[in-house]
Amino acid sequence: MNIQTIGSIIKHERVACGLSQKALAEAAHLSRVTIVNLENGKVGDIGAVKLSELADIVGKPLFSTGKPMNFVQMLLRSVNTSYKNTMTQDELEAVMLKGEVPMGYEGQLFHLIEEASIALLTGAVKQLAMQQQANPKHLWKNLAKLAMAIESPKPFWQAING
Repeated sequence: MNIQTIGSIIKHERVACGLSQKALAEAAHLSRVTIVNLENGKVGDIGAVKLSELADIVGKPLFSTGKPMNFVQMLLRSVNTSYKNTMTQDELEAVMLKGEVPMGYEGQLFHLIEEASIALLTGAVKQLAMQQQANPKHLWKNLAKLAMAIESPKPFWQAING
C-alpha cells in the first residue's frame, strides 16, 4: 500500500466519523498541514507509529482482527469503570445524541470527556451515527459542548468547536 492510498483511506474515514482535519491533527499530536499533506499523498516521512495512531483514531486500526467491534459497548464499559451507579447503553447514546447528561452520571461524563481515548470515542461516534442516521459532526459538537460545560482543558475539544 502506498502513501496516496493510505492518505485517501485516512481522509475517507476522518470524514465518515465527522472529524475536521484540525481535530484529527490535535488528537494525533500532529500539525494540520501534516494531515492535509497526508490526505493528498504528499507527506514525507511520517512513520509507522504515527500512521497506526491515525488509523486507530479514525476507526481503521492497522492491526485488527477484521471482526466488527462494538465501540459503543466498549466505551460504556470504560466510562462505567469504578462507579457504583452504572450508565446504560441507551443513556450513553442519549448523552452523545442530545448532549445532555442525566443526574447522577457526572463521574461518567468526566471519564467520557477527560479519560476515554479519542480512538474509542471516534469508533463510538461513527457507530452511533450510522445506527441512528445522525450526522457524526453533530455528535462531536454535543460532546464538545459537554467538555466546555466541565471546563475541559483538552485542546482536542477546542479543535472540535474551532
